[in-house]
Amino acid sequence: MDIQDTRPVEVDLHPVCNQRYLIPTFSIGETYALVLKVIRRRDSGLVIWGHTRYGKTWAMLYCQQCLTQDFPDFPVVIYNAKREISATKGNFYNSLLAVVGHKQWNDNVSLSKKHLRLVNFMEQAACKDSRQVFILFIDEAQRLQQQHFDWVKDIYNDLRLKGVILLPILVGQQQLLEQKKTFLNTGVEGEAIVNRFMLYEHPFRGIREKEDFATCLGFFDSTPYPANSTWTFTKFFVPQAYANGFRLAQVKDILWDAFCDAYKELKLKSKMEIPMQYFSKTIEIILRDSVDMDHPSYTITREFSLRSIRESWFQAATRNSKAADPNA
Repeated sequence: MDIQDTRPVEVDLHPVCNQRYLIPTFSIGETYALVLKVIRRRDSGLVIWGHTRYGKTWAMLYCQQCLTQDFPDFPVVIYNAKREISATKGNFYNSLLAVVGHKQWNDNVSLSKKHLRLVNFMEQAACKDSRQVFILFIDEAQRLQQQHFDWVKDIYNDLRLKGVILLPILVGQQQLLEQKKTFLNTGVEGEAIVNRFMLYEHPFRGIREKEDFATCLGFFDSTPYPANSTWTFTKFFVPQAYANGFRLAQVKDILWDAFCDAYKELKLKSKMEIPMQYFSKTIEIILRDSVDMDHPSYTITREFSLRSIRESWFQAATRNSKAADPNA
């Protein structure tokens, strides 16, 4: 039987084709270490900021996954902040109730009842673990208005009275830093928001070093799907080449140099930084397009790498990012 016929699932159902996988980059690992530190110290105030498409959402999902594995009873939720012209307390409470998993999140009840339901539900979830901590990642946090922070502070205070620590972790774009400055200029109330929610700024980076790049390639070579099988991601797409020793990490020089060449074409002075979105998309294109070219001596060429990088829109997105923010 042909080795390609033994794949455990159809090619288009693989996590690489469906973008249902998480790569633990250096920056993501660094972020998780900070989250663990926040939990140990029971301190709120962590802000994770970075440019769009750099992988901040991946980082949150990775942290949530790791926390679920390391602390099975730990409540960890991700709230995606909405852009609102006028903030509404009822809508905000409904959204939070839905995110934490309350079955009656959309009931037509008073604001005080919604607040009470939210606090009681979060308390019950947090008390399943002896640390009595509730982790709330707020994605796109630059969309939050001052009222939102006041409402989260009210929830924080009521949970604190019950012995539970709410740890909101803000995740967003660079506008978060400007928002922090604005709050500090508004006086005591703004300072209270900053001291509660925006004390430590952690920049989330893309792939900047070749070593990190190679580590990410190694993820595809070593991660199996299905779990506990011998079908690593790389083997799945090019099983004949894999059986003959091919690994993505072994062609790291070709791939890294191709990214460098693609970046040089943009004629930018700043150091190259590859957003996780476009690194992943490039490798997805390479693996998917390699299926029909698989043979024992198959390898990846510079030309194929450059074509895949261009098709990932890395250059277009980088050019747009620099045009919007020269300091990016």
